Amino acid sequence: MRSILVPSASRLLWRLKGLSAWPLIFALSALFVLGLALRLIWVFYTDTIPLGGDPHWYYVVAINLAEGFGFVSNSGSSLLGEAVGPGEPTAFWPPAYSFVLAGLWKVLGIDAASAAGLPTDASLTSAKVLNAVLGALTIPFIYALGRQIFDRRVGLLAAGLFAIFPNAIAWTPLLFPEQLFVLLFVAALWVLVAFPITSGRSWAPLVAFGILAGLATLTRGQGAVLIPVAVVYWLTRAGWRPAVGSTAIALLAAAAVIAPWTVRNGVALHAFVPISTNSGAALRAGHAPDSTGTTMWTRDRIDGFRMDQSLYRPDWEVQGYREYTNRAISYALTHPLRELALARSKVYHVYRSDSGVVPWLTTLGSTPIKPQALENALEPLFDSAYYALLFVALASVPFWLRRDAGRQLLVSVVLLWTLFHVLFLGEPRYHVPLYPVFSIAAAAGVWLAVERSRALWGRWRSGSSNSGGAG
Repeated sequence: MRSILVPSASRLLWRLKGLSAWPLIFALSALFVLGLALRLIWVFYTDTIPLGGDPHWYYVVAINLAEGFGFVSNSGSSLLGEAVGPGEPTAFWPPAYSFVLAGLWKVLGIDAASAAGLPTDASLTSAKVLNAVLGALTIPFIYALGRQIFDRRVGLLAAGLFAIFPNAIAWTPLLFPEQLFVLLFVAALWVLVAFPITSGRSWAPLVAFGILAGLATLTRGQGAVLIPVAVVYWLTRAGWRPAVGSTAIALLAAAAVIAPWTVRNGVALHAFVPISTNSGAALRAGHAPDSTGTTMWTRDRIDGFRMDQSLYRPDWEVQGYREYTNRAISYALTHPLRELALARSKVYHVYRSDSGVVPWLTTLGSTPIKPQALENALEPLFDSAYYALLFVALASVPFWLRRDAGRQLLVSVVLLWTLFHVLFLGEPRYHVPLYPVFSIAAAAGVWLAVERSRALWGRWRSGSSNSGGAG
């Protein structure tokens, strides 16, 4: 059996390396269609609704934007928490995803409003379909990134792996900003490595990278990791002088993208809030006496209001942002041993189980997945798929890692991503944007294994031929 499988796999991967333009376009198009189809099937198979928490906040704020009320939120009397209608200005979570949803409904002419604050069929379905499209659009960028760092074979394998990876598909119906963020994140990484600063090209790619980094940060705060990742890449590839200039240009471009939102916050909230006030709450949740290393509302109060109440009044929101930030920094500086224990806990929570997506998909049991046997099988399926990908990706690193800026980029992304969450807090959902990185690393490991098997097979065949001739 091995004598059949090894040469067959080797020939397949070898042919992928030499694909000309049209077959390559066909292969990528097929992967895109496959990835989109799988995501759409899952979107229409599940009935999940944004019941409370982050998804409902993004959804209702998007409705308020689309209906002309502005970027506002209020606690109202809604069954799900926030209510549709005029409310107080907010910046509790980053704005990009809500703006994208609002823009989608405006373009499609969908009336997204609901007097009860409940999701409407048209607006909810269109938002989920958009997520599916964003997830599928990530596939060619994964190919491009994998090809730039390794070669076409690795790029295609990584893109194919991401296209069918059940865990990446699982998050699609949920109105978290992950689909938009992952697309921007991978696109930014591709621009970074595709147009190196030593190539003599213009500064336009640096501006493009900065714009993508700014948009990613406006989608999820973790987008701020992209600039340090770029600095490490530029230092490794070109040295400190080019790195300084490149960093300055990228930072200016990112700042230009973020600045209008910061100005809006200054006008609406009368405070300097670069992205979101939630960063103060997240920082405090990760550095407090009752911290567990993962998402939670801390018990400490500020002038009579709790952390979970701070997002419905601008004055509370700003006061909480400032006070929780100060308390978090003070706690971290005065409890070094406790901080070490929390750091370990945060790393654990970032990279632990993927089965936590199931309660979101079933809306805490309100929208069960049928048949029940399928729902019961999802948690072990997602955990097995995630740990398999993670294991192959990590195990393969010593075999393909070289003194190469592109390959080292994959490692620095994971390390800086981890450090970011040690600074704030950990949660399994936060490793979702690393699926593309893990896919490329795993694909590189598979490519290397097949290459070595092919070489060994060739030597064995050669040895067998020589032995036969000698006999």
